[in-house]
Amino acid sequence: MKTIKKLQLAAAIAAGLTLVGCGSDSDKSSVDVNCANGRTVDIAANVTTNSSSVSEELVNALNSAQTCDTILIPAGNHAIATELTFDGEGVFGATEMVTNLTIKGAGMAKATTDVADKTALSFGAAEGKGAKADGFFISNTKNIIFEDLGVFEAPNNAIKLKDTDGIIIRNVATVWENDFQSTNGAYGLYPVETSNVLIEDSYVQGSADAGVYVGQSENIIVRRTTAIKNVAGIEIENSKNADVYDNIATENTGGILIFDLPIGNGIYGAGVRIFNNTITDNNAPNFAVVGGSAAGVHIVPPGTGMIVLSTSDVEIYNNTITDHRTTSIAITSFMLPDADVASFPDLGVGATVMSYGDIHPYAEILLDGWSPFVRNINIHDNTISNPTVASSPTGALMQDLINGYAVMQAHGKTGSAMPDILYDGVGELLVNTPITGASASDIPDGTPLGLALAMGINGAAAALDDYGFEDEGKQITDLGLWASYGNDDRVCQSNNGAATRAAAVYATSPTAKYTDFPKMILTGDQADAGQLIDEQVSFILDVANDVVEPVPFFLGEDDTMTCGDEVTPFTGTAAVVTFNGEAVM
Repeated sequence: MKTIKKLQLAAAIAAGLTLVGCGSDSDKSSVDVNCANGRTVDIAANVTTNSSSVSEELVNALNSAQTCDTILIPAGNHAIATELTFDGEGVFGATEMVTNLTIKGAGMAKATTDVADKTALSFGAAEGKGAKADGFFISNTKNIIFEDLGVFEAPNNAIKLKDTDGIIIRNVATVWENDFQSTNGAYGLYPVETSNVLIEDSYVQGSADAGVYVGQSENIIVRRTTAIKNVAGIEIENSKNADVYDNIATENTGGILIFDLPIGNGIYGAGVRIFNNTITDNNAPNFAVVGGSAAGVHIVPPGTGMIVLSTSDVEIYNNTITDHRTTSIAITSFMLPDADVASFPDLGVGATVMSYGDIHPYAEILLDGWSPFVRNINIHDNTISNPTVASSPTGALMQDLINGYAVMQAHGKTGSAMPDILYDGVGELLVNTPITGASASDIPDGTPLGLALAMGINGAAAALDDYGFEDEGKQITDLGLWASYGNDDRVCQSNNGAATRAAAVYATSPTAKYTDFPKMILTGDQADAGQLIDEQVSFILDVANDVVEPVPFFLGEDDTMTCGDEVTPFTGTAAVVTFNGEAVM
């Protein structure tokens, strides 16, 4: 394979919106266990009998748990001295996995001052404070229930569950009582690499990452839960078959997030429905710790109702989304958080190439099956309202875009406030744009730019196999995702209110002329001078000569997201959670 010169999608560096987190599907299957004769472990009685503390007795109960145990925690505010851990495959003396565990308090405490008939577990003085100690860390089990309690001031995550099939979290609070502090713990309710997850009637406050975070999991329902004063209220990441409904997300930095991140473990999301939620006034400062990830939650723009990032098959409907200072719904490919995902391999294959990373910064993850694009998104029948006059959008990676709208407003252009539904369009443009002059790379003229990138990575990866690298034969197999946006791939919005404004940052067709749209183009020097121009601009790409003529982003409205009769927008199906052999209703 000939050397392919590096080609950066220059348009992708103009603006940015996005987000965060980590987390894999569990291959454990639920088993039907009869718990009619299960034990009850009464923590209050044990404290009295043993002259011990609630903290000590909880540790003992988890360390000696048997299948079908119910652990009862009394009312009151109880200081917990250490992380509470339970590994279903590591219980001392057990000959098989311990499952079907219930951890139950007297009632959900939302504040440590209201515990007369409720249970609060306070980790403020716990061993490991400031380190990576969780409140609860549950792993390697099946069919576990948390209910009727509150977890306060966990050093890291409040309740983390991993490698678990069958989870019910009901009437549970996770709280950090100091508002908007980067020293607060990261995640409140945190199932990761799990399956069959139900979170309901709960309350999450103060997380420096996400209040509810379900990652790398499948078969998920999050309902009737309030997320307040977190960086991200509710996140569904790299997960399949999820319903998020009847929740309240308010006073967070961003309300509800759905995305796929380039984690590289073969687990990517699809089939998410977000409906009947109240998403309002998510204008809090972003108090997350700045991290190294291009898509960390630290770059969530304050004042964003929802963000959909580099994922597929999402339906958003019947939500009330109001009073956001930046935008109600942002839809973005991964090109905006990191333009390097759209660069061509810049090394020939030879003795100096020692890893997939030498081919392309995202080569191994793309070969793993991750896609940077957003596809098949259907936004419909929502009630969207924002205070246009009071709007003051913010976000470091989208500052150019914010400045552009500000200049348009200053020049009295109508319809020049930030759109309520904002689509980057960059990924779709990348896929739809044909390259020219690519003979030096053995890629035919007219090949879509996205497909050319995939072909280049595949060629380099195949050559690497000759040098004895692992995963021999690894290829991007679904090249259709890189070759075109078909009717089943569209980002569609409809019936979201006559006053709702929807716009794309970039035209999604390389042949579009900006005079075809209610457009105003802002370019670098003119932006500095506060000038606006009308212009016809084509997208010009010359791989052989390493030339890119970027399309300036346009700031008007267009029909990019208006899907006609030829398009069937994505319609999701209900998520089903199975617990102990039965579907949870």
